[in-house]
Amino acid sequence: MSARRLYDRLPASTRTKIRSLLPDQFLRWYAHKNTDVYLISYPKCGRTWLRLMVGRAIAQHYGLPETEDVLFIRWKKRVHPAVPHITVVHDDRPMLKTPEELGRTKKKYQQKKVIFLVRDPRDVIVSSYFEMSKRGLIFGENLYEARQPVFSGSVSEFINQRVGGFDTLLEYYNIWAENRSLPRDFLLVRYEDMKTDPGKELHRVLVFLGLGQITPTEIDEAVAFASFDRMRKMEAEGRLITGQPSSDGGALSSGILKPGDRSDQESYKTRRGETHGYVRYLDAQEIDQLNQKMSQKLSPFFGYIPE
Repeated sequence: MSARRLYDRLPASTRTKIRSLLPDQFLRWYAHKNTDVYLISYPKCGRTWLRLMVGRAIAQHYGLPETEDVLFIRWKKRVHPAVPHITVVHDDRPMLKTPEELGRTKKKYQQKKVIFLVRDPRDVIVSSYFEMSKRGLIFGENLYEARQPVFSGSVSEFINQRVGGFDTLLEYYNIWAENRSLPRDFLLVRYEDMKTDPGKELHRVLVFLGLGQITPTEIDEAVAFASFDRMRKMEAEGRLITGQPSSDGGALSSGILKPGDRSDQESYKTRRGETHGYVRYLDAQEIDQLNQKMSQKLSPFFGYIPE
């Protein structure tokens, strides 16, 4: 029996104890070594939505248990021999850095496939403001970070701050545009395209994963399963709603869908799920400022041309 299989048979508490004794650097190396495909985005680009669609389609096609870890692609190991091991990350933790502190190269991903998910930076920065001002304390302190994802000022102050502000977001996008040829394969996915035709975009992602055999019916079902209304209901109730009596009602334990305040819509992970929502919160001068920065600095690769 391999060491990995022996480890997997140990009680969860024992596995946790073993991991706590291993250096964090080793754990990161091991996780990277066993990853086939990375799903990467700046925070608040619709990543939870995409991972739920992908996870549901895979679970349905291969008959996998509809657990939180499977559906949200929180995989510690390969879930099926035919399915690549996918790791979901906010590469480089950009929301906690100034533009100058961002890593400039993505050589780490040379032997990996990368799905890079983006969204209109104006919507991202406003959504990030609410994330940090209303949900940042949900997960407590991160011992590996000197800075925490919290903010207490105005949306205007957030946009213009050096750490995790609009300039950091644009620079992060540009760095990935410059490095997109480094991974073994690279797929750009835009939130706005997912909103327009989620089935088409999900199919693109599945083909990129080598899972083009997943049927149109299964894709349609996954899209319906991961609808905004269903995700909001799961977040509001704090439980996984799969439609299967055996697993319906399982509590969501990870916090991946958890509001800062159940009575405050702006504190939900599934906040509004719209495009061009930034116009609700920014005045004409602020919008003009962001448009100018996008026109002057943002790579045309992403297709975000301010009106």
